[in-house]
Amino acid sequence: MNAIIILAITGIIAMFLGVFKKKYLGLPVVLSASIITIIVILTGWSGDYSSIMHNMLLVDRFASVFSVTMIGVSIGIFFMCHYYYNQSIEHLTDLYALFVFSLTGGLMLVSFQNLVMLFVGTEILSIPLYILAASNRRNIASNEAGLKYYLMGSFATCFLLLGITFVYGATATFDMNEISILVNQNPAILPGLFNTGVLLILCALIFKISAVPFHFWAPDVYQGSPTVLTAYVSTVVKIAVFGAMIRFLHNFNLMTSDNMWFYLIAIVSVLTMIFGNILSIYQSNFKRLLAYSGIANAGFVLVAVASLNQATYEYILYYFAGYSVPTIILFTLYSTIKNQTGIDSLEGMKGLMQNNKLITLTMIVMLLSYIGIPPLAGFFGKYYILSNAVQAGNIWLMLIALVTSVLAAFNYLRIISYTVQQTNNAIPTIRIGKAYRSFLLAGIALVIIIGLAPDYFIDMMK
Repeated sequence: MNAIIILAITGIIAMFLGVFKKKYLGLPVVLSASIITIIVILTGWSGDYSSIMHNMLLVDRFASVFSVTMIGVSIGIFFMCHYYYNQSIEHLTDLYALFVFSLTGGLMLVSFQNLVMLFVGTEILSIPLYILAASNRRNIASNEAGLKYYLMGSFATCFLLLGITFVYGATATFDMNEISILVNQNPAILPGLFNTGVLLILCALIFKISAVPFHFWAPDVYQGSPTVLTAYVSTVVKIAVFGAMIRFLHNFNLMTSDNMWFYLIAIVSVLTMIFGNILSIYQSNFKRLLAYSGIANAGFVLVAVASLNQATYEYILYYFAGYSVPTIILFTLYSTIKNQTGIDSLEGMKGLMQNNKLITLTMIVMLLSYIGIPPLAGFFGKYYILSNAVQAGNIWLMLIALVTSVLAAFNYLRIISYTVQQTNNAIPTIRIGKAYRSFLLAGIALVIIIGLAPDYFIDMMK
């Protein structure tokens, strides 16, 4: 709870920095607060607010490791903000504040112990994102993305609220522990109202991770939104929502083998992987291709959710740690290339290697990690999720995930082939400073370190 309080206060401070024209302090303030928050969580100084909160939030080990992962990834997003806006935007500190407020909602989402807090956390996570999606007011694509995201998000909120209402109508309580007792005592005679409510809540969560059939907003929103927001939605938001989904399913013990909830998650996973990877083949825009790739990756993580056991959340967090670093770096490279050359298509990437060795090398390493080439982080991320499915007896689900991963590899290799081609119209030298180079090298180092020491990172999450 102290972590949530620190981040909430940090968001307010960031807003006042803008009021007093101190935007140069925005990045140091949010970075310092993020590091302090991680220390607070790791040292167990969470504060006992259970009596005040009536046990509506549960700060356990599960919530702590998800929170630390989200904050760690958000630090990368804050650095990306610095390079993306290059200190030239008037309301930079307001944007930092919106990201911090959204992160606060993410921490609440993985800690909820009451369905009311599930709703509150979802809204605090989402509302700043609607503003951020439309924050580039002079770009009609950004305005359109913000409107679409807001309208579609509102529909998802309706599903969530209606689902919570139905669950309350069937159980007469919002408390997760009390509902869990009722579910475990009477699994065979639960009213249809309860199952309908669970279905609607899962639909809302599936929307937030942009999985089929609620994926349709993602490509347009990803492409039209500021790139830094796209990176945030692809990483931090998905970590938060997957954490909430696992807590929800595990608390009610819904993911037992061969029940309807297992088949629901499994079918959504399969359709999402197939749809995301096949449609990404037809994309010519770099950012839109990464959007469909993000859809497919959500389906891949759902393979682990369908095979839910005690170690699943550790595998999912490791996967996201290995997935988030390449995602942030790739979106940073994309925004830099587009800002300096105007290129945003795959064809336009031809000849990137000729004059931009470091940028190309970094992009290749990140894409190879996406594919799952050892010793990069993506390899063990995929390995753990596939092995988890095998241990749960879901061989067929593992095989489909493996086949669709081959389709994904084709897309990433296609980008690599464009960048290394020799051409007479090569992309001119892209100007990057020493700090930017350090940012790219740090990304490469992280991807390698996470890949070389998977057991160490897994043990840290236990």
